Order: sequence, then structure tokens, then C-alpha cells
Amino acid sequence: MSGNNLQKSTDLPDSSEATQTILIRTKKLFITGLSFYTSEKTLRAAFEGFGELVEVKIIMDKISKRSKGYAFIEYTTEEAASAALKEMNGKIINGWMIVVDVAKSNPPRYSRGSPT
Repeated sequence: MSGNNLQKSTDLPDSSEATQTILIRTKKLFITGLSFYTSEKTLRAAFEGFGELVEVKIIMDKISKRSKGYAFIEYTTEEAASAALKEMNGKIINGWMIVVDVAKSNPPRYSRGSPT
């Protein structure tokens, strides 16, 4: 009887882990909290373990030519983006804790607060 209880307790982590894996409907991620010294090469190396990357783009300040501390990463599959989102959120890159989120599409410019 005690063997049966042990079997059940080992099944539990698997089932709860399966429900935690959220499949996101996007291939594009938004990363914030980056060090100003983090390069696209460093970012690519950190994220390419989850799947094939389409694009890694660190947003730069046009005047100072420095990183603004955030970036967009696009994968070839939603599964890879999901895995990266789950695994990389809260990780440390170049001494800074990063936040990984689903990239939101930009709203059309003409719809911003213009009276009808």
C-alpha cells in the first residue's frame, strides 16, 4: 500500500508541470531589463538554445547610439517562443535580471486619440 502512495506522489509533479507550460500564440518576444552593454550576439547566444531564431533586435537610442535596455526576439515556431518565455524570464544576463514577455503588436498610428 505504501508503494502505491509513492507512485502517486511521483505522478503529481509531471501533471502540474504540464499545466504550467503555456503555449503562446506568438513567435515574437519582448525582453526588458537588459544591460546597456548586452550585444545582439550575447542575446542570440542566450536564446538560440530554445529554437531557430528569425531575428534578434536590440532597440538603440538614435542620438547616443546606446541600447535602450530592451529588445525583440523572433523565433520560427511558437513552441520555441513559449519555451524561451518560460525558461528565460527572470534570468541574469550581464549581471542584470531580464524580463521576457510576449511582444505586443503596435497599434496603428492614426488611431491614437484622434477625435472623430
